[in-house]
Amino acid sequence: MTSAISGSGAQSARLDALNAELDSVPASQRLSDDLFGVVDLFDGDPGLRRAISDPAVDATARIALAHRLLEDRIGPDALRLVDRALRIGWTSPVQLTRGLEQAGVRSELRTAQGAGAGVDVEDELFRFAQTVRADPALSLALSDADRPVKARRELVSGLLEGRSRPETVVLAARAVRATKASYTDVLDTYVGLSARMRDEQVAVVTTARGLTAEQRGEILAQLERITGHRVDLKEAVDPTVLGGARISFGDEVIDGTVARRLDQAQRTLG
Repeated sequence: MTSAISGSGAQSARLDALNAELDSVPASQRLSDDLFGVVDLFDGDPGLRRAISDPAVDATARIALAHRLLEDRIGPDALRLVDRALRIGWTSPVQLTRGLEQAGVRSELRTAQGAGAGVDVEDELFRFAQTVRADPALSLALSDADRPVKARRELVSGLLEGRSRPETVVLAARAVRATKASYTDVLDTYVGLSARMRDEQVAVVTTARGLTAEQRGEILAQLERITGHRVDLKEAVDPTVLGGARISFGDEVIDGTVARRLDQAQRTLG
């Protein structure tokens, strides 16, 4: 899965430090909303974002600036997270806002888990990603960088509100950002993060029609044996694969579909 918020080992270490701070405070919808609000504030003012993240300026001065700007807008837990983020040596202003965005996503997932709905939210995000992939017009509308982010988020909310968990609506709307990653890739990232928060790894099996319980059990057992991890198995139905199965987990793909074998045969025959 391609991620708009993943990165090098150093970037991962920075995110880990921010996550540790996040996990030390209680999960709440207020915290998620506050973090997303800070990201939107910084993204909407590149000059402010540069000033608040300039490594040439002492962290204490930058934190003081953040407090003047934010202490009347966000709660103490979110302000504590911003403080921690500003003490981390991000490589660019954009990396700072991506780190805070990731913290907001993780906070929203923690809120869902606290409500006993973590798996439901994860499954709803996965299914929405499949819906978008199957609809080229919708996929284009949500990934069109020339269309305002606000309009695309309103489109997502209109599709999901009343049909999905509130946390799903929030996260699916937040996945619309001005990044190089596609909309569905960002959703995939959220699904993977949710699974990792439960110490599981996502695997997606794509077949022409749904798996039987026996088939699902066999595939799940094989994947857990191969990976050495608990696996969260997601199912996608795609009639174009004709038969067999394509399984993706991490950067690995096992393609045993009839469509792939036919393609290989055609290549062999020239």
